[in-house]
Amino acid sequence: RALAAVGKSRGRVVLVCGEAGIGKTRLVDEFLAAASGRARIVWGACDDLLTPRALGPFRDIARHLGIEAEFAAGGATAEMYGALLEALDAGTRPTVAVVEDAHWADAASLDVLKYVGRRVERTRVLLLVTYRDDEVTADHPLRFTLGQIPTDVLLRLPLRALSPTAVARLAEDHPRSPEEVYA
Repeated sequence: RALAAVGKSRGRVVLVCGEAGIGKTRLVDEFLAAASGRARIVWGACDDLLTPRALGPFRDIARHLGIEAEFAAGGATAEMYGALLEALDAGTRPTVAVVEDAHWADAASLDVLKYVGRRVERTRVLLLVTYRDDEVTADHPLRFTLGQIPTDVLLRLPLRALSPTAVARLAEDHPRSPEEVYA
C-alpha cells in the first residue's frame, strides 16, 4: 500500500523494527525483490563502528543515484540534503530508499533522515528504515529524529518473535520437537 501511495506522489516512511535476528533485513529484501519491477531501489547502511562513517547510509545511496560528488566535500549542508531529495524523486518510477540499521546512525545521517522524512510526502519516495527497537531507548537520538517525521507519512512495522504455539503450528512436519525448533 505504501508503494502504491508513493506512485501517486504521496511519499511515505516505513519503519521496520525488531530485535536482532528477527528478520528485518529478510523482510525488506523480499519486499525489494517484489517491488523491483515497479520502483527504483537504492540502499545504504549504518555500521556499528567506534567512529561511525559520517553520512554513511546516505553516501551509499548517493553512489547508487550518481550524486556521490555532492557528498565528497565533507560536512553536511542544506544544499546536499536538497540534492539528495531531488535525486531520490527523479526519474519515471517511484524510488524505494532503504536505510539499514538506523540505530547505529551518526548525527549527520540522522539530520538527513529527518530532512527527507519531513519532506517525503510531496515526492515519489518510499523511505524504508530498519532498526533494533530494543536498542533505541527513550533518550536515543534516533527516537527524537523519528519523532520529527509527520505521523501521516509514517508507517510502523514492528516485528515480534513467534510464540511457542505459533512455532509448533509451523513446525508440525519438522523432525524435531516444537520446543527444540522454538529454542
